[in-house]
Amino acid sequence: MMKSTLIVSCLVAFGMPFAAMTANADTVTMGFTGPQGDNSGGVYTYPYNFTINGSGNYTLICDDFSNQISLGESWTATTLTMSNLNSSNVMGLKFASAGVMGYQEAAYLFMEERAAFNAGNSDPNGLYNWAIWDLLEGSDVSAGKLNNASEEAQVESYLTAAETLGKDGKLTPSQFSNVVIYTPTDTSANGPQEFFGYDTPPATPEPPSLMLLGTGLVGIVGLLRRKPFA
Repeated sequence: MMKSTLIVSCLVAFGMPFAAMTANADTVTMGFTGPQGDNSGGVYTYPYNFTINGSGNYTLICDDFSNQISLGESWTATTLTMSNLNSSNVMGLKFASAGVMGYQEAAYLFMEERAAFNAGNSDPNGLYNWAIWDLLEGSDVSAGKLNNASEEAQVESYLTAAETLGKDGKLTPSQFSNVVIYTPTDTSANGPQEFFGYDTPPATPEPPSLMLLGTGLVGIVGLLRRKPFA
């Protein structure tokens, strides 16, 4: 009984700092290094280039039309892999009202945009990106901003296709297991934008204190196991 009590006491004592450290493991620092996509309708579209945690060259897509960012700006963001998206954690995203289905549809459009870009940039004006903005903003933000009516009609067709797949239950979070949502910790009107990325969350180094904590707990349990029963 004493051994069990001691183990539980140790876990309780270390539980709070352990929880605090693991809760911060999915927070990253994003640095905007510049747009790579077309300046469609006076607004840059996919891809946007970033460093994450100060290194790398990551290409992301913006899902937030209303907010703005500037070259060289940096901010903190939380990451959420689409396969882990559910009705609870979607409430912490920029467009919570879109729900899980809305983010699934946006992820579908992102993957279509990514495929088009990788296939010789077959969507040079980033019309899939405009469809994402229309979808999550809940309004036709692309109207009057594109080069012509044909492009606007194409955006509407992309949006309709995504919404139909969502409505018919043909999209699930697990289909987008490599898609990551980067939500700024400041989601106010003056804050930065939210982004989607593909398989881009960098590995978070394990804090030395967390490593020591784990080693200490293993040592305590091992010591108790070696003690003979009374």
